[in-house]
Amino acid sequence: MPELPRGECRSCGAAVSYLAPSCRGCGASNQPNPVVAVSAVLGLLLLGGIVALGVRAFHGVPAGPAGAETPAASPSAQSGSEDYGWIVAAMAECDEEAKRSVDALRFLIVPLVPTGISLPGWSANPIADVGSSGKLLSSTDALIGLRNRVLTLYQKPLAFALSDPKTGTTYRWRPGKGVTALNTKEALSDNLKLGFDMPEVADETVWGPKVAIKKDSCYWINLLVLAPQRSG
Repeated sequence: MPELPRGECRSCGAAVSYLAPSCRGCGASNQPNPVVAVSAVLGLLLLGGIVALGVRAFHGVPAGPAGAETPAASPSAQSGSEDYGWIVAAMAECDEEAKRSVDALRFLIVPLVPTGISLPGWSANPIADVGSSGKLLSSTDALIGLRNRVLTLYQKPLAFALSDPKTGTTYRWRPGKGVTALNTKEALSDNLKLGFDMPEVADETVWGPKVAIKKDSCYWINLLVLAPQRSG
């Protein structure tokens, strides 16, 4: 079963933020880790540029009842600086919100699309397929691809969905553009299937892998949107 990007203590296996210096459970060091490493690389590559923080725009919107759609927040800073340090900041904020409010399941959706530019010696290593219309990437690959302009943010309407195999219920949020932070306090199973509505790409919901999740973590979902696979 694919693992979504989330912090986990290398000593005891407990959930822990990638940005946390140590595990709250056993006290073991949580450094170094991929997100902090990428953050450091980004900082070196800024060459004195100012990081555009889009954190204040990331306020999760709770999902409604089964099958309902609820608006998703979208940061106004997405069209600004191209250093993407604000995405790292948003990841950190989502993790901190998960610590403060353990009764909610949180997601940070980062939709991406290829630019056609190549980076010699590097290529993304997908975590899982999302039908034939997308792939899930690690946060490290997403950030490296964005910073080197191999990838850019997908700015077409996209809606995130969850399918609960135990109840047969599908939960959806309203379509948003760019990076969005979502949360829900619905009583969900431990294993959920990830789905995406991408009208510009597919005629119906495209389903990805079934993943194990729990409410005290923030899950960073980096979706690489591929070429349209429309019928007709």
